[in-house]
Amino acid sequence: MYTIYTTPAFILKSSPRGESNQLYTIFTKDFGLLRASAQGVRFLKSKLRYKLQEFNLVEITLVRGKEHWRITNVGHEQSLFTEFKGQKPVLAILARVFNLLRRLLHGEEKNEQLFDHLSETVKFFQSQSLDSSELTNLEYILVLRLLHSLGYLGSSPEVEEFVASPFWSGEVLVKMGSWKKQALSMINQSLQETQL
Repeated sequence: MYTIYTTPAFILKSSPRGESNQLYTIFTKDFGLLRASAQGVRFLKSKLRYKLQEFNLVEITLVRGKEHWRITNVGHEQSLFTEFKGQKPVLAILARVFNLLRRLLHGEEKNEQLFDHLSETVKFFQSQSLDSSELTNLEYILVLRLLHSLGYLGSSPEVEEFVASPFWSGEVLVKMGSWKKQALSMINQSLQETQL
């Protein structure tokens, strides 16, 4: 008897597997990054076909098989691609962040803080209209938060101001405006040290 798990998840990437199956790279709240397959999902009649799109935030149901995870159902689903279709810079930030996650995360390891950072960022995008300067500041802060929650970033009072909370405010974006150079330097140094 298999145990069934349900968890919120971001679908980061998908690739075909066999004639009708699909393999997904997903970042879950409860298990971290994992790869899971869905059977027959590429058939037009599949109920899961449109729910399992890249850039979707979903409530996903999984079972752990002998060799890998299998997706059995998708509950609530939110298409970030559709939601931010008219906001290409927002989609570009999400794409870069999802790629970074795929580079930095290895194996299944729960990281609820990291998941909250992503979820709160999506909510902030939904509630605010940001100009290009604010979007740049947000991306720097978000990457600092991701690196910090993965243990790739040292702690300092200046950094703590940006990474302590998953929540967003106009005030924190303004503060980053005068700290961008240092932030970029820290991000590049941290990514070099990961050797990825």
